[in-house]
Amino acid sequence: MKAQNPNLESKTNPELKNGKDSSRMVSLDLLRILACFSVIVLHASAQFWYTLPVTGADWQIADAYNAVSRFGVPVFAMISGALFLAPGKEISLKKLYTHNILRLVIIYLVWTCLYAAFDCRNVPAYQLDKQAILMEIYGSKYHLWYLPMAAGLYILLPVLRSWVEKAEKKNLQYFLVLFLVFQVGKETTMALRHTNGMEFFWKLADIYMVCGYLGYFVLGHYLLRFGLEKKWRRLVYAGGILGVFANIILGSLLSLRAGTPSAAIYDSFGFFTFLISAALFQFFTEKVEAIRFSPLARRLIRQVSLSTLGIYLMHLGLLEFLFPLGIHSMSFTPILCIPLFSLFCFAVCLVLSALLRRIPFIGRFLC
Repeated sequence: MKAQNPNLESKTNPELKNGKDSSRMVSLDLLRILACFSVIVLHASAQFWYTLPVTGADWQIADAYNAVSRFGVPVFAMISGALFLAPGKEISLKKLYTHNILRLVIIYLVWTCLYAAFDCRNVPAYQLDKQAILMEIYGSKYHLWYLPMAAGLYILLPVLRSWVEKAEKKNLQYFLVLFLVFQVGKETTMALRHTNGMEFFWKLADIYMVCGYLGYFVLGHYLLRFGLEKKWRRLVYAGGILGVFANIILGSLLSLRAGTPSAAIYDSFGFFTFLISAALFQFFTEKVEAIRFSPLARRLIRQVSLSTLGIYLMHLGLLEFLFPLGIHSMSFTPILCIPLFSLFCFAVCLVLSALLRRIPFIGRFLC
């Protein structure tokens, strides 16, 4: 496998080009925006996913959107790996903890407390005590798990950078094969047929060091640094298209077989979601990066990209705020409502995130 674009390395390394923004790849900014939007589609389509009958048309439509929008977090991890593990990018241990990790910790605590207050807004004061409030804070919102996960990857950066800089290409390929077998393979086979024997086998064969989002983190670095030969790129693109249809069809069939909603086959580590994520990353870094955007377009894309963390953090609160008002993903025919409602939520959160980011001193610790 050889790199398809020798200029990619220079675009991720600020030392190789002059100019403040030379280290930014517009393709990664656009991919980050798409990944953020996919998370909103996922949560919007899931609003009635647990309550509608799996045999109904509305549930099938919601499940289809759910199935094809699961690439968001894997792509986030791949983008982070591509940027933080880029050749020539130096980051001191002090800066890593005081700038990157500390910021994530503060943002997590802030939004955990904000969501706890939001969830307690309709609870009578006499029912609120210290224990109830602490339980709300401890429980947090389920989408905030991404922040401590990302912080965990950042903690490993000094070790990972030392490894990838010295590792041969075949060593990285070996790691990714292990990730594909022991994480993606495990999750996919267990989703297709969860038996005691299968569970016992995968427990015996569990290799924690190649599991989790670390695999996607390294995959993003590998694809950007080395690229793929033409024949492999074609296979990846074909796999991504196949993955879309496979996730929709298998997700529906497995839920119908179980008689209850089941998302295991298209979860983040499902094989077909893996294919979709890899195909999207390859497409954006190969095809989209070749597009010449005007300076104005690049600045606008960058500003939206910088707001994606805030959009991610607050979109769930907006969904829950609008729901009692009758504004949700099933307000009208779901095949149109889910994407339009998601786009509306994205736009609202984009404005709010852009405003929060510009608050002096504390803006960077809000989103």
